[in-house]
Amino acid sequence: MKKFIYLFALVIVVTACSSNVDANKKMAGEFLDLALSASPLDAQALTHPDFTFTFMGNTEISNIPYDRVEYFDYWLPEVVGKLLPTGITLTTTDMIADNDGVAVIMEGDAEGINGEYDNKYVFVYKFKDGKILSIVEYNSDLLVATRLYKNKLVPSD
Repeated sequence: MKKFIYLFALVIVVTACSSNVDANKKMAGEFLDLALSASPLDAQALTHPDFTFTFMGNTEISNIPYDRVEYFDYWLPEVVGKLLPTGITLTTTDMIADNDGVAVIMEGDAEGINGEYDNKYVFVYKFKDGKILSIVEYNSDLLVATRLYKNKLVPSD
């Protein structure tokens, strides 16, 4: 009987973890579609009150954590909106998930302020209390610097 109880408890734990992973993947998949839509504040409902977003890299906009208000009121309209005025199409190519987070691998297709801007991305989501706690964005910051900010490559001596 004890073995049956342990087995039953294990099945419940595995099932709960699996449904958490599926819910996290679904939320991560929906978030950027909503955030980059005509109504980005619809995505805010998916975020935890302690939400942070960080764009990683070596550019002037990199490694600055934005809280929930700054992300929706500044990052989306003032950074993304101005650099990609006609928007961006992001296509998910893969997801890697566990109970606490999801890594979403995406390819972008956009016209930036300086022409074609097609980058590849990884967005790392962490979750807390069924909401998105943080997102860390990785992409080619070299492409950001040269295509969006017109920085020039200079050979090193």
